[in-house]
Amino acid sequence: MHTLDAQTKRLLEITASFPHLRVLVIGDAMLDSYLQGSSTRLCREAPVPIVDVGETSHVPGGAANTAANVATLGGEAYLLTVIGDDGAGQQLEAALEGGGVNLAGLVRSRDRATLVKQRLLAENQLLLRFDQGSTADLAAADEDRLIEQLERHFHHCDAVVISDYAYGVLTPRVTLALQRLQALHPRFLVADSKRLQTYASLDITAVKPNYDEAIALLGLPRLSGAARVEQITRHGQRVLSATGAWMAAITLDRDGALIFLEDGEGTVSEPTRTLATPAPSSHATGAGDTYVATLALALAAEADPHGAASLAAMATEVVVSEPGTTRCHPLALRQALMEGNKRIMDQTELVSIVAQQRQRGQRIVFTNGCFDILHSGHVTCLERAKALGDVLIVGVNTDASIRQLKGPTRPVNGLGDRLTVLAALGCVDYVVPFGDLAPRELIRLIRPDVYAKGGDYTRQTLPETPLIEELGGEVVIVPYVGDRSTTGLIQQIRAGDS
Repeated sequence: MHTLDAQTKRLLEITASFPHLRVLVIGDAMLDSYLQGSSTRLCREAPVPIVDVGETSHVPGGAANTAANVATLGGEAYLLTVIGDDGAGQQLEAALEGGGVNLAGLVRSRDRATLVKQRLLAENQLLLRFDQGSTADLAAADEDRLIEQLERHFHHCDAVVISDYAYGVLTPRVTLALQRLQALHPRFLVADSKRLQTYASLDITAVKPNYDEAIALLGLPRLSGAARVEQITRHGQRVLSATGAWMAAITLDRDGALIFLEDGEGTVSEPTRTLATPAPSSHATGAGDTYVATLALALAAEADPHGAASLAAMATEVVVSEPGTTRCHPLALRQALMEGNKRIMDQTELVSIVAQQRQRGQRIVFTNGCFDILHSGHVTCLERAKALGDVLIVGVNTDASIRQLKGPTRPVNGLGDRLTVLAALGCVDYVVPFGDLAPRELIRLIRPDVYAKGGDYTRQTLPETPLIEELGGEVVIVPYVGDRSTTGLIQQIRAGDS
């Protein structure tokens, strides 16, 4: 029977504690409306499609969607915002109440129109979005009422999420009230904002800028593709300095997220990365709200920051698998955790899995290594290996075999930890331990279509080449990533301790 690894067990315990947590969400709430239909002809008045609308739906958006995600995940969600006293506001309230969000702190204003973002789709293809509603700063009377609700609810909550779309709710006076309350009753405070520097004095726990928000904050040029990851890897720690946060989760949509941490003494650790499964842009609406809601709940449940980021990434992956603004249900999140755990295989299980994948016509890629301290060089090589086929299997040396290869002081990280970290990478499909010095027996079991190996090897000097070719496979040497070495990292750490 398949057993759960320690990290998965811990994350399952974290999700089970969500119903005991209260999260206050303050910010710009909106109503997301979807007009869905089909289009088979053009309009006579202009060369535009005619959409026969067959379905209309209204769901919470912005801060309202963040609160709805907290409630759906099991937390007790309090939404503090100002909406219009109008029909759209009533529709938003109905959707929130149906989702279990506490609206005791909601302020209704006759001076504002509820924010509405309407999307017109034909066969799930977005054709047009039109926005309406108030975006100016709150009037003084509405500020007073919102601050009153903030003072009433703040100290009862375990975590607070700032969901700021710059639509006028989080005014300077409201921000000052947040600063004063955070100083009196410190809470896990997570900020998702287009203007994160505004909250640098609030003792923020974590910030979650997307790529565009991060480069705007740092004054960096906009890049594309893999260059974005390298750019943020080099400059992302500046987000912590600019925002005063202890943790920064910089989301890069299909490229996952980069996590930066400050150790409390001004030192920023090397960033870690969670990967993502690419999804259509139409499926990404509200994904950031899901991410920040899950991150806040996990941090309030005392998850370690990397575990919290992993949970947030998993919840986001759940919601982007569906079109429109959606929320992550606890059962789906737990299932994703269990499926992630199933990536860790023993050799018997793996043979069966490989047979099933081959029946589907998928191309099997295999690589192997110690992966003692996972660094960006490993991740780059693994991503390149995955690009060579459909399924990437990673063989991992056991502790005993590493001691034979590297000496008695290695490994630094035990087998269970190394397997768990590798299994969490989006580019890795399965990991399997092996106890031999070389993976020849494992290669015979898997019979990979491609054997990928990084480093200074050539096809001719790689010892496994004859076996791979005998089994009908292909050897591909993945270019070595310079200045990235586990041995070098360990030497630097030891030099720093001496």
